[in-house]
Amino acid sequence: MKLSKEEANLFYKLIWALLFYTNQKHPVIKELKEPMFKNRPPADIISLHEKLFSHLELIDSFVDENPFGFTQEELEIIKSWKHFIKSNFLIMAYLKAYTVFLTIKREQKVYGVLGLHDRIRDVIPPFVPQYVETILLPFRGKIVYCGFIHSHNVRIGENLRRGIQEEYQSAKRRFGIITSLDEHASGGNRR
Repeated sequence: MKLSKEEANLFYKLIWALLFYTNQKHPVIKELKEPMFKNRPPADIISLHEKLFSHLELIDSFVDENPFGFTQEELEIIKSWKHFIKSNFLIMAYLKAYTVFLTIKREQKVYGVLGLHDRIRDVIPPFVPQYVETILLPFRGKIVYCGFIHSHNVRIGENLRRGIQEEYQSAKRRFGIITSLDEHASGGNRR
């Protein structure tokens, strides 16, 4: 239900470098001197994510410039992030292989999402369905979230829960559980 330690470290190395680059082009954190975000206020990092994913040309220019000397594989991972999905979701289940996210849109889809260093159920309250907001990203043929996931303190009553369960089952029948965000799986639907 989470990436290996090696994969999680690689993910953070890449996303932090890209967020640092984003900050150089569109300053959000004035005194940022290196791509290290561990002790930064979450609001600053969320603002950088917002800036990055509303200016996708930053990904192209980062890849073209390659300011950190990343390998071709690492640059391909970063390029794949243009196929992100930013949305509100309902977490429907915690399965052994992944956490199940249901989009809250007209055309609902179900995604199997992995945690990074920690399982998602260890990052947010584990009750389901759970209303959350995050950005889903492709990573080596899997789906992860951007590193920030905001859970909303919303209790869902029994009648609404039944309706959500029906929508979840319907979306699962129509599209299956999507476990990769290649161009075809995401359908170009970013928001």
